[in-house]
Amino acid sequence: MSCSSGSPRFAVLYDSLPTDVQSAIVQKQLIPLLDHASKARRNRVLSSAAKMHRRHARIPALDLRSKQREVNALLDDLHRDAKRSFVHDRSRRTELLEQTVESVTCWLNDIWRVVYEHNVDFMLAHRCLVFTMNTIDQIGHARASCRCALTSMYVPITIKRRSGKVVKSWEVNGAHNVGEVLEFIWRDLFLSMLATGTRRQIEKIPEMLDDIEDIMGWTSLERLLYGGRKCPHDEYGPDEEWSDVDSDIDEDEDAYTDDDSDLDGPVSDADWVPKLHRRTTPSHAKHWSHRISSQVWQFRKHVHAAMLAVFRSNPSLRLYSALLASSADPQTTQAELTAFLSESATSSPDVFAAALDIHALENNTSAIADLLATHAHLLRPRDAPTHQCAVTTLASDPAYHSRALAIIEKELLDTARTVRAALVSSVFSRLDTLANKTELDAIVKLRSNAAGRQDRVERWVDAVTTPGAVGPNPMALAALVMGIPLPVGPGGGPAALGFGGDGLDGDADPLGYLDLDPNDPDMEDLREEFRPRLKQRFEGWTDVAAAAGKSGAGVLARMYRELVRSMPFLRASDVVEEMLARVSEKPGKQHLIDAVDALSAFVKVQRRKLAASKSEQKRRANAASQTASSGSGPSLHLPLHPHPHPGMPMFMFGIAQTTPEESDTVPDRPETPPPPLEPISPAQANHEYAGPAAPAPLFTFYPGMPAPAPPPAVPTGGGGGDGGGYAGWNGMDDVD
Repeated sequence: MSCSSGSPRFAVLYDSLPTDVQSAIVQKQLIPLLDHASKARRNRVLSSAAKMHRRHARIPALDLRSKQREVNALLDDLHRDAKRSFVHDRSRRTELLEQTVESVTCWLNDIWRVVYEHNVDFMLAHRCLVFTMNTIDQIGHARASCRCALTSMYVPITIKRRSGKVVKSWEVNGAHNVGEVLEFIWRDLFLSMLATGTRRQIEKIPEMLDDIEDIMGWTSLERLLYGGRKCPHDEYGPDEEWSDVDSDIDEDEDAYTDDDSDLDGPVSDADWVPKLHRRTTPSHAKHWSHRISSQVWQFRKHVHAAMLAVFRSNPSLRLYSALLASSADPQTTQAELTAFLSESATSSPDVFAAALDIHALENNTSAIADLLATHAHLLRPRDAPTHQCAVTTLASDPAYHSRALAIIEKELLDTARTVRAALVSSVFSRLDTLANKTELDAIVKLRSNAAGRQDRVERWVDAVTTPGAVGPNPMALAALVMGIPLPVGPGGGPAALGFGGDGLDGDADPLGYLDLDPNDPDMEDLREEFRPRLKQRFEGWTDVAAAAGKSGAGVLARMYRELVRSMPFLRASDVVEEMLARVSEKPGKQHLIDAVDALSAFVKVQRRKLAASKSEQKRRANAASQTASSGSGPSLHLPLHPHPHPGMPMFMFGIAQTTPEESDTVPDRPETPPPPLEPISPAQANHEYAGPAAPAPLFTFYPGMPAPAPPPAVPTGGGGGDGGGYAGWNGMDDVD
């Protein structure tokens, strides 16, 4: 009884001890006990030890320290090559990158064999995988360097058993996609640990998952369940495609039995041999044994818990959807996540934006309305897409429709005022002077092809431009080309380069530093300050207004009138083009050019819609008046009107003098049928043949019947060189 109760207690104590202490206990306490054990027990222990020795005789050695020294030497060569390439004509960067990637991928097969075939050194293998991923991340995200050599690198990787049988092979296009291979190995590592590891090792799984999330992001946690394959919430770009060749394609269809694993039982045991018809699926691998496969649900629980911990610290819409998809009880998970959001939605701007996204997905209009009513100040300019999605959901509810329209109009006005303020402060500071306003009104009233209009437009743009706002200093440009360091300005940054009278204070990032890596999240704040997405913001809100129905169209009409009032130059496209050409001379102003172009396009569209609406109203009014007049009785006489100018032809069309803004619109006149034909002149109107209108004979021009004789000639003035013509006959010769 004492022996049976002492062994579990010893096991608990032994697992709680450090590794060095465990080794010391084995050496000093357990090994000497064999001398006092019975011969049969001693032989069983020795036989078991010999068997384990034979099994692990060919285990690969994972020397992490040596690998670190090797890779660090290659990274040092990369840094030295980057310095030498400025002097020498050639660079060894591509060659060194290939050597580094090959160095960290050549031992992936050994890592897999250690954890899956030998079921040992789980923590050491995890540290090796972490080191591999850190190395690839380091060489892939080095700033001020081209990533073409890394992203186009061909990396073939194959996982084989000790017997040489292929388990899985990849043909990775781009070294940055090696992480998918690491996720496949990590999944087998965790499953083997759950199946064969000790309690102390299993308790390390949350910490190991946290390491993976810290390096590769939370999406890697979900991809672990699929062995690095795409999952429903992954969004790969075109350069992130990869191909893998499963072993069931080029291998025999015999079942894997894990003959090199401690988990194996007799081959005749059907529980350990998968069925031949089983194929590889995203959540199951063909090479797994039954005991490994049985740990998938336990592993899924650990991954779900790790993702839930990430959501509590950094919630997002994609993570919310992933948690619901991977949960065994989605309703309970949804209730738990919603309760967390209700408590912490207003704790930070990031959490607030995530809460709006999630409530918009779930169509919780009341929660959206409450959040926007109390904490709308937490929204940042970068959160405009989230704000627009939430307002769109709000507008779909009749109870909050008016509130949504007010938000849409406010955001449109704020965006337009931001664009105008940027124009006035950076380039066109004299836009609001009375003389320039008067000149612009005169230019707008001119025809688009009027003589001298283009010269007046150029002179007006010159007049409103801030003195010295454009035109770089030639000496400053020469200094930049020669590589002279930038002087430090009063604000602490580079200044006085001659890009305007105020140095670089109004020029955001003239050297394009923000464009080196447009997807770098660390530069998001700077991009928001120097590259605001004004065009996308304005177009997004116009789309939201258009989706709101007729009331949204009214908001857009009011916005059009406000834009024409505050920025009258938008009415003339040639003026806008000249202004944008002037803005393009300043570095770092492409976002402002795009924003003004979006406003100009909006004004054109709304002006055409307004003209079409007026034309439709006039057409309906004319149609109604004609219907009313026809209802009083048909008229048997053609209307007679005197010729306006006897010396001019009757059928003359006036040409309207259009202004530039009218030339972009449809003609502002109803599309009604032409009026009935009228007599040629007052003299011919009094002729006997120009009396009451009568229907023309239907068979007058029928072949074979003689045509009626022409009426006798009546001399009239202005009838032509032969002394006039006949009313209703020769007088119609000019009408086609």
